[in-house]
Amino acid sequence: MTEKLYLTDSYMKEFEAEVTKVTDGKYAVLDKTAFYAISGGQPNDTGKLIVNGNELNVVFVKAFGEDVSHEIEGGEIKEGDNVKGILDWGKRHKLMRMHSSAHILAAVIYKELGSLITGGQLGEEKSRMDFNVTDFDRELLTAFEEKANAIVGQTIPITVDFLPYEEAMAMPEIFRLKNVLPKNLKELRIVKMGDFDAQADGGTHVKNTSEVGEIKITKLENKGAENRRIVWVLGD
Repeated sequence: MTEKLYLTDSYMKEFEAEVTKVTDGKYAVLDKTAFYAISGGQPNDTGKLIVNGNELNVVFVKAFGEDVSHEIEGGEIKEGDNVKGILDWGKRHKLMRMHSSAHILAAVIYKELGSLITGGQLGEEKSRMDFNVTDFDRELLTAFEEKANAIVGQTIPITVDFLPYEEAMAMPEIFRLKNVLPKNLKELRIVKMGDFDAQADGGTHVKNTSEVGEIKITKLENKGAENRRIVWVLGD
């Protein structure tokens, strides 16, 4: 079982851990990790593992049950090795800003239209989300953008709480993915933005809304009869 350090501290850039399993000489499971494992539309972190004084590249990270596997390149690694992990912080921080911006946009659209997310993908330079809505027009998108940036400008703290499963399931408004509800969990992680929003989520986020930067919706796409996609980027 791998302890996911990023669930409680998104700003951890380095950590120490022990290798608990190695498969095919390049897939290393650690007892703890700050590397985000690809999930929920957020790409995995990359970076390095320092093993016996050697730098190995971490090129892919994925969870398999309770274990988090790190695909490494550039050297050997074996069970029992003590390692130091170093994240590519530039990539991580861009994705943190993007993920927080996605929560802001999703909250604005949910409050305005009651629409849920049907798909999405975060990127370092641009991101996208799909919503179950019949129509967005440019005027409406401009209003969403203005409301989202007003939230950014309020410097609202972004915090993490953990709620027992039954308590969280009694709060349907925290689940923003259409037809997707968590199962068989003891507790759920809730990302809060002050009194503005709370969403069940497992990703990494910045400390407050001002760190997100300006949200700019750049594209609107029709993805079906009741599915619309927005694409956005972030400014400074």
